[in-house]
Amino acid sequence: MNILIADDEAPARAELRYILEALLPEAVFTEATHGLQVLKLVEAEPVAVVFLDINMPELDGLSVAAALLDCPQPPLVIFATAYDQHALRAFDLAALDYVVKPFSERRLAQTVERLRQALAKRDAWEQRQTALRSYLLDALPASSRLARLWAQRPNENWLLLDYADILWVEALEKKVYAQTAAEKLEINHTLKELEPRLAAHQFVRVHKSYLVNLQAVAEIVPWFSGNYLLRMRDPPRTEIPLSRRYVGQLKKLTGWS
Repeated sequence: MNILIADDEAPARAELRYILEALLPEAVFTEATHGLQVLKLVEAEPVAVVFLDINMPELDGLSVAAALLDCPQPPLVIFATAYDQHALRAFDLAALDYVVKPFSERRLAQTVERLRQALAKRDAWEQRQTALRSYLLDALPASSRLARLWAQRPNENWLLLDYADILWVEALEKKVYAQTAAEKLEINHTLKELEPRLAAHQFVRVHKSYLVNLQAVAEIVPWFSGNYLLRMRDPPRTEIPLSRRYVGQLKKLTGWS
């Protein structure tokens, strides 16, 4: 079992790890000092459990939790922190556990027992994680959300893809793909789910099968019957259909007349 302890305070990490190593001698422990490091470590190697402090630099624990729960195989998240308004609601939804500093060995033993039970009943826990993810995405302001998306390469490796690197998102044969300048990656979301999420980052729906990054559009080419083509900035100058249904919305957003 791989366990990640994330806290920007070294004494807190050391204390928590010391107790957990005694309670879970079979576990392999990794430490992170800030939110972005957590995501890089999880991207590099699957983690079963993350003990997550809420108040961390660069990216706070709630934003990290939202990103973790959005990944294909989300780890179990246990908040290791003082009380917080968002954390209280998250605890109600997650219902695995939280631990409060300074850490108690007896209290952590209870947490470990709940952890073992949760891992044994993964399906039921995944339903709770879905509820927690939905709450965090709704509760966090857009400025606090990570502007990245989990995507899968053909070799089945998953990575966090920066929104700015996405040229367009395409639905094709019941799957959804994000196209970058270098590769096409599979996304585990529908276009309907992605549309509001990407709207604040200058992505717009132009067709039932396409969301495009406006920064990646080179020109608009008239086609036929009131339809257009969007010629993209990638080297092949890929042409994406702009259907009449979405022309008005694009004109409004861009000032195109």
